[in-house]
Amino acid sequence: MRGWGRFFSRKQNYLGLGLVGAFIFASLAAPLLAPLPEVEMTSPYRSVDKLKGMVPFPPGPQAILGTVATGVRGSQVDVFFTVVWGSRSALSFGLTVTLLTAALGVLVGAASGFIGGWFNDLVMRITDAFIAFPIIAGVVVLDSLLHVNERLNLFIMLEGGYDYVAPSRLDLLLQRIDAVSLTLILFSWMPYARLVNTMVLRIRQADFILAAQAMGAGMGRIILRHALPNSISPAVVLAARDIGGMVLTQATLTFVGMGGDSEWGGLLALGRRWIIGPGGSPLTYWWVFVPITLALVLFGIGWNMLGDGLNDWLNPRQA
Repeated sequence: MRGWGRFFSRKQNYLGLGLVGAFIFASLAAPLLAPLPEVEMTSPYRSVDKLKGMVPFPPGPQAILGTVATGVRGSQVDVFFTVVWGSRSALSFGLTVTLLTAALGVLVGAASGFIGGWFNDLVMRITDAFIAFPIIAGVVVLDSLLHVNERLNLFIMLEGGYDYVAPSRLDLLLQRIDAVSLTLILFSWMPYARLVNTMVLRIRQADFILAAQAMGAGMGRIILRHALPNSISPAVVLAARDIGGMVLTQATLTFVGMGGDSEWGGLLALGRRWIIGPGGSPLTYWWVFVPITLALVLFGIGWNMLGDGLNDWLNPRQA
């Protein structure tokens, strides 16, 4: 109860809960807030049929947050529609990638810390090596590896004059793997491993751990039932803060054309040539980038504030 009291004693925690709750509501209520034009439509981009032109249209009755011109046959994309439906994919991506990343890091840190000795030193050195590897390079390398078989088949077909060959099951499986998601999981687990490893090293000689060992409990049971529940709190706080960061990284990589399926980043990339309007003014077509940018910023701020609030709740040393 004291933890909850600390949580609700800070006004910024209410703001964090409100922002996160707003995005959760938008993702769940997307069919009501921005109805799909067709039942079978799944695209987060909706073309406004009543608006045609080569420049974006400002907010109005047909599009309450304006449109972005695609440059293809004068079609216009509804900004509000993408903001709403993009919140669903952003929430799904952030939660999924962060949970998988945290699970990997927590298991590595807990197992190596409990075993200790030279094994723990080796795992921590490997962890340090992963920290030094840049995310962007990981995206490029993994994307190349995931599609190397497909490109090799295409090269053989073009050079040898063979007819089209249907992709194998392996090709289809590799095509469904998102290089950005996989990269973020493989190269973002290290802080979790470091945090949990430090906590486990501190408590592995505690009385309740020694008692469990004396009763014959196995290493896996001790880690899952005793070590992790008493050392996972910092990882929970870090995970809450990382959700917004994962979504921002995905949107950035999508915007610069390095992969990813961020609808928010994709719409920003679609309207990049309208960010600076005639005369060099960024306010001429402000609706092209302000709503999406604001959604990204508020999404990240909300989860960061929630992470700070969880720290107040889970950290018994807080006053």
